[in-house]
Amino acid sequence: MEAGILFTFILLTTSVQSRIIDLSHDHGPNTVMANRQPHYNWTQIFQGDILPGVYAETGAYYTAEHGGTHIDAPAHFTRGGLRLEKVTVEMTIAEGVMIDCSFEASRNRSYLVPLQKILDWEAVNGCIPDNAAVIFNFGWSQYFHSVELYEGSANDIVQEMSFPAIGKEAGLFLLEQRNIKIIGTDTATPDPFNTGEMPIHQNYLPKNRLIVEDLKDTGLLPAKGFRFHASPVKYVGATGAQVRAYAMTYDLPESDETGFAGAPRQGSHWINIVLCLQMIVVALYRTAM
Repeated sequence: MEAGILFTFILLTTSVQSRIIDLSHDHGPNTVMANRQPHYNWTQIFQGDILPGVYAETGAYYTAEHGGTHIDAPAHFTRGGLRLEKVTVEMTIAEGVMIDCSFEASRNRSYLVPLQKILDWEAVNGCIPDNAAVIFNFGWSQYFHSVELYEGSANDIVQEMSFPAIGKEAGLFLLEQRNIKIIGTDTATPDPFNTGEMPIHQNYLPKNRLIVEDLKDTGLLPAKGFRFHASPVKYVGATGAQVRAYAMTYDLPESDETGFAGAPRQGSHWINIVLCLQMIVVALYRTAM
């Protein structure tokens, strides 16, 4: 009887699952690079047997910092700012929200996210939590194979480039009123190039808030309930680097309708509690047997 109850409890507590969403483009010799910076190049150093019957292969690679799915360190737009090796892992992981702007972007490739779009999102999903990663989906990663489609121009004149971006008022609201620590887009940059300023870069990076650009498949993200990861290698002196960006979703109980503020955190705590309870139940079950 007791063993049956314990077994049932184990089954109930194993229903929590998560889903991993890869948000990174392949990084290769044809990857779109910022301002036509040098592309990725890989050179073979050795290929063969290092011992009898033991095959090995090694290589060396070169790539510019800012291109492909990558992160901007504060030093990118800040004199004396943090360089990549000083960016902590904690700075690159955050509870995530996704604001879907693909409908607007599909009708206007120069669409700028207004503040009202964020307020409308919060009216449905609740207040964006403190220290969040806010990811904007413009549906733009589908154009990543073509520089002209992706950036709106095939030449190097940045003023002629056009793609969806985040309006200054909306970007500063997220920084100053919602205290987010990461902003990410599936475009080349959250700042438009044709306005004469770059308010996201100029305001976020000096405050050690990070920018992740050229994300892939952001439309697969839920509006809330995931943790965003974008940790780079600790390249000494670097102002940015490619990342393997991904998200891990939370499957919360249907009864958890507390509004957005804190909901993902409650979800992660719930998962941890369940795992601990499982360990206790297994121990009790073994004792009962």
